[in-house]
Amino acid sequence: MKFLFSSVIACLALAGCAGVGATGTGTPIMNSDVDIGQAAPGAGLAFGKIDTTCGVAPASLGTAVASASGYTVYDSKPTSTAPRAHYVDGFTDGCLRQFTAALVLTGDVQTHEGVRYQASNTRPYSETDTAYEVIKGKYCGAPSGQSCGAKIDALGRRTVFLTAYPSFSDSDNWVEYLLHEGVVADAGAER
Repeated sequence: MKFLFSSVIACLALAGCAGVGATGTGTPIMNSDVDIGQAAPGAGLAFGKIDTTCGVAPASLGTAVASASGYTVYDSKPTSTAPRAHYVDGFTDGCLRQFTAALVLTGDVQTHEGVRYQASNTRPYSETDTAYEVIKGKYCGAPSGQSCGAKIDALGRRTVFLTAYPSFSDSDNWVEYLLHEGVVADAGAER
């Protein structure tokens, strides 16, 4: 909590603080500390790392390339296929999250459930899959491995997956970030 408070103060104290604030209207069901680090704008983070970045002038963000569930992803060099800084806004502390990727895709909860719950899907659960099951279970009252049901649209308005790839093509590994109610709920590498 001390970190969150100091992040908000730091963000408010800096002119040009980007970010639109909280995405959802409720309390996050789950929150991780994967974004606890602070990074300067354009810090050149290692692939897979996600850090909090405050004080970014909106003109420095690049181009908005995706918006989902109250979050907007900005690409610092959208015409490039090389790994580069991406920023995401929509967090409760008013600051951005920064990570490095060559390609970023958003994934909604309906698609996630459609793929994850296929009988033919034998892939082990990842960290973000497991975190989603906790969030879905508490929000929807649905057991692990079963669809959220009637509340899935409401859950989808506050929850989204971001998938970051280290190269523009032929990536056999990636990182998934699960964003929920204005926080990073979890993150994990996938293969």
